[in-house]
Amino acid sequence: MNIKPEYLYHGSQYRFDVLEPQPAHGACERESMFAIYAAETMEEVIPFALPIRWYPDAPDGKRAFECDDGKTKLIYGSLNPNGVGYIYKVKADTFQKIDQWQWVSETACVPVEVIEIKVQDYLHTVEFSKEAEEINKVLYG
Repeated sequence: MNIKPEYLYHGSQYRFDVLEPQPAHGACERESMFAIYAAETMEEVIPFALPIRWYPDAPDGKRAFECDDGKTKLIYGSLNPNGVGYIYKVKADTFQKIDQWQWVSETACVPVEVIEIKVQDYLHTVEFSKEAEEINKVLYG
Protein backbone atom coordinates (compact mmCIF):
# COMPACT_ATOMS: atom_id res chain seq x y z
CA MET A 1 0.00 0.00 0.00
CA ASN A 2 1.39 3.38 -1.02
CA ILE A 3 0.43 6.07 1.50
CA LYS A 4 1.19 9.72 0.78
CA PRO A 5 3.45 11.16 3.49
CA GLU A 6 2.43 14.38 5.24
CA TYR A 7 5.66 16.13 4.18
CA LEU A 8 8.14 15.92 1.31
CA TYR A 9 11.56 17.49 0.73
CA HIS A 10 12.94 19.61 -2.11
CA GLY A 11 16.61 20.55 -2.53
CA SER A 12 17.93 23.74 -4.15
CA GLN A 13 21.13 25.72 -4.23
CA TYR A 14 18.96 28.86 -4.01
CA ARG A 15 16.97 30.34 -1.10
CA PHE A 16 13.26 31.05 -1.78
CA ASP A 17 10.25 32.04 0.33
CA VAL A 18 7.86 30.37 -2.14
CA LEU A 19 8.67 27.39 -4.35
CA GLU A 20 7.39 27.89 -7.89
CA PRO A 21 7.15 25.18 -10.56
CA GLN A 22 10.16 25.33 -12.89
CA PRO A 23 11.06 23.50 -16.11
CA ALA A 24 13.23 20.48 -15.31
CA HIS A 25 15.84 19.16 -17.75
CA GLY A 26 15.96 15.44 -17.17
CA ALA A 27 16.75 12.40 -19.26
CA CYS A 28 13.10 11.53 -19.98
CA GLU A 29 9.63 13.08 -20.00
CA ARG A 30 8.84 12.46 -16.32
CA GLU A 31 12.19 14.08 -15.38
CA SER A 32 11.46 17.11 -17.59
CA MET A 33 8.12 18.37 -16.28
CA PHE A 34 7.24 21.97 -15.44
CA ALA A 35 6.88 21.28 -11.73
CA ILE A 36 8.39 21.27 -8.25
CA TYR A 37 10.18 17.96 -7.63
CA ALA A 38 10.40 16.45 -4.16
CA ALA A 39 11.24 13.20 -2.36
CA GLU A 40 10.23 11.52 0.87
CA THR A 41 13.55 12.01 2.71
CA MET A 42 16.06 14.81 3.12
CA GLU A 43 18.92 12.50 2.13
CA GLU A 44 17.43 11.94 -1.33
CA VAL A 45 17.41 15.67 -2.17
CA ILE A 46 20.81 16.68 -0.78
CA PRO A 47 22.51 16.33 -4.20
CA PHE A 48 20.08 18.94 -5.57
CA ALA A 49 20.78 21.30 -2.65
CA LEU A 50 24.54 21.27 -3.26
CA PRO A 51 25.55 24.48 -5.09
CA ILE A 52 27.03 22.79 -8.17
CA ARG A 53 27.88 25.61 -10.57
CA TRP A 54 28.51 25.84 -14.28
CA TYR A 55 32.10 26.22 -15.48
CA PRO A 56 32.82 28.79 -16.56
CA ASP A 57 30.10 30.41 -14.46
CA ALA A 58 28.63 32.17 -17.49
CA PRO A 59 25.82 31.62 -20.00
CA ASP A 60 28.07 29.37 -22.12
CA GLY A 61 29.19 27.33 -19.10
CA LYS A 62 28.59 23.64 -18.64
CA ARG A 63 27.75 21.43 -15.69
CA ALA A 64 26.95 17.77 -15.35
CA PHE A 65 26.29 15.59 -12.33
CA GLU A 66 24.56 12.35 -11.47
CA CYS A 67 23.02 11.34 -8.19
CA ASP A 68 21.95 8.06 -6.72
CA ASP A 69 20.93 7.12 -3.21
CA GLY A 70 22.08 10.43 -1.66
CA LYS A 71 25.49 10.34 -3.37
CA THR A 72 26.61 12.76 -6.07
CA LYS A 73 29.06 12.30 -8.93
CA LEU A 74 30.23 15.69 -10.18
CA ILE A 75 31.20 15.12 -13.81
CA TYR A 76 31.78 18.73 -14.88
CA GLY A 77 31.40 22.02 -13.02
CA SER A 78 32.40 23.29 -9.60
CA LEU A 79 31.34 22.89 -5.99
CA ASN A 80 32.45 25.51 -3.49
CA PRO A 81 33.54 23.56 -0.38
CA ASN A 82 32.51 26.58 1.74
CA GLY A 83 29.12 26.94 0.04
CA VAL A 84 25.61 26.32 1.34
CA GLY A 85 22.42 24.83 -0.05
CA TYR A 86 18.82 24.57 1.05
CA ILE A 87 16.40 21.76 1.87
CA TYR A 88 12.72 22.70 1.79
CA LYS A 89 10.18 20.76 3.84
CA VAL A 90 6.79 21.07 2.12
CA LYS A 91 3.27 19.76 2.71
CA ALA A 92 2.62 16.86 0.34
CA ASP A 93 -1.02 17.71 -0.40
CA THR A 94 -0.50 19.04 -3.98
CA PHE A 95 2.18 16.47 -4.94
CA GLN A 96 1.70 13.32 -7.03
CA LYS A 97 4.13 10.40 -7.07
CA ILE A 98 5.64 9.83 -10.54
CA ASP A 99 8.15 7.04 -9.89
CA GLN A 100 9.72 5.08 -7.04
CA TRP A 101 11.16 8.18 -5.36
CA GLN A 102 10.05 11.39 -7.12
CA TRP A 103 6.95 13.44 -6.42
CA VAL A 104 5.85 16.51 -8.40
CA SER A 105 3.56 19.47 -7.89
CA GLU A 106 2.49 21.87 -10.61
CA THR A 107 1.32 24.30 -7.91
CA ALA A 108 3.45 26.85 -6.03
CA CYS A 109 3.90 26.14 -2.33
CA VAL A 110 5.20 27.87 0.78
CA PRO A 111 7.74 25.73 2.65
CA VAL A 112 6.92 24.64 6.18
CA GLU A 113 10.65 24.80 6.97
CA VAL A 114 13.86 25.78 5.17
CA ILE A 115 17.03 24.02 6.31
CA GLU A 116 20.43 25.45 5.32
CA ILE A 117 23.09 22.81 4.74
CA LYS A 118 26.86 23.31 4.51
CA VAL A 119 28.71 21.69 1.61
CA GLN A 120 31.59 20.68 3.88
CA ASP A 121 29.19 18.47 5.87
CA TYR A 122 28.37 16.51 2.68
CA LEU A 123 31.68 16.49 0.77
CA HIS A 124 32.13 12.84 1.76
CA THR A 125 29.05 12.06 -0.40
CA VAL A 126 30.53 13.69 -3.53
CA GLU A 127 32.78 11.95 -6.05
CA PHE A 128 34.65 14.27 -8.44
CA SER A 129 35.61 13.32 -11.99
CA LYS A 130 39.17 14.25 -13.00
CA GLU A 131 37.87 17.32 -14.87
CA ALA A 132 35.70 18.47 -11.97
CA GLU A 133 38.56 17.94 -9.53
CA GLU A 134 40.84 20.10 -11.70
CA ILE A 135 38.18 22.84 -11.99
CA ASN A 136 37.71 22.88 -8.21
CA LYS A 137 41.48 23.12 -7.65
CA VAL A 138 41.68 26.13 -9.97
CA LEU A 139 38.74 27.86 -8.26
CA TYR A 140 39.17 26.89 -4.61
CA GLY A 141 42.74 25.68 -4.22
